[in-house]
Amino acid sequence: MTKIRPATRADLPAVVSLIARLQADPAHHIGFFGYTEAEIADELAGVQPEWHEGALLAIRSSGAICGVLSTDVNTEVGRAWLYGPHIDVPTGHPATPQAWHKTADMLYEAALQLPHMRTIQDLNLYAHTEHRELAEFAKRHGFQRETPTRIFTLTGADLRCMLTQDTEAVERLPSDGSMNAQFTALFDRCFPDTSSTADQLLYGKHTVVALRQADGKLAGFAAGYTQEAEHYVDFVAVEPDMRCVGVGRRVVKGLVRELDAENGAKPQAGAVVSVENHASAGMFTGLGFQVELVLVSYRRKP
Repeated sequence: MTKIRPATRADLPAVVSLIARLQADPAHHIGFFGYTEAEIADELAGVQPEWHEGALLAIRSSGAICGVLSTDVNTEVGRAWLYGPHIDVPTGHPATPQAWHKTADMLYEAALQLPHMRTIQDLNLYAHTEHRELAEFAKRHGFQRETPTRIFTLTGADLRCMLTQDTEAVERLPSDGSMNAQFTALFDRCFPDTSSTADQLLYGKHTVVALRQADGKLAGFAAGYTQEAEHYVDFVAVEPDMRCVGVGRRVVKGLVRELDAENGAKPQAGAVVSVENHASAGMFTGLGFQVELVLVSYRRKP
């Protein structure tokens, strides 16, 4: 019989091992995680509240962990991201789908009762397009399928080449806050329904670089951060009258160089782009990025 219990700090190594094993299979792949144990531990370290305070485990009668669902909550935007569920069930057995869904439902119902989740009604799932069980789970629980996204990565010689290219005039946002209002206005116009606020980018883990127009006004920006195995380009925005002249490419290159200088070399740079955003896809392709995989979000709005 499977039981559900809250996670503890001591569970982390076993949970990371379980997730890493399942992530390698597209039918179990959750989009919030990478593939290695180091990447997974790094990603869990960044959730709010602290990982063990927002995670539920499924435990077999033997005491072994057979499932996990972690939560990440941004109270300022009123959204929560469900990291999972990851459920270890036999592959190919006729009873596997039923066992997966039964355990997933138990984890989900327990997660909704966590103190930090009780007031959150905007919930999000993210997985490989081949994760059929999660697609069915999302449908049963009222989540709507959103537009798939492509994961772009830049590695090896292409990344090293980018890091040597000139990024003159691309700068970090001034520390005196003189461009913050322009940055916030552009961010809010380009990303009205997103995972972070402008203030969270300005004062949180993100590094923000910008390019000015000839008159000193903001032309565009790129924001991102460094993870265990990559420099991640999270947001790119360009003023409408400055598009199609290379501003986006310049700020992306400047951001990756800034992250590399600040945090040390990483084996790749990455970005997530909607399959409908052809302009951004073309920009990243032009910079040498390649599509690694395609993921899909599911969202349950109030």
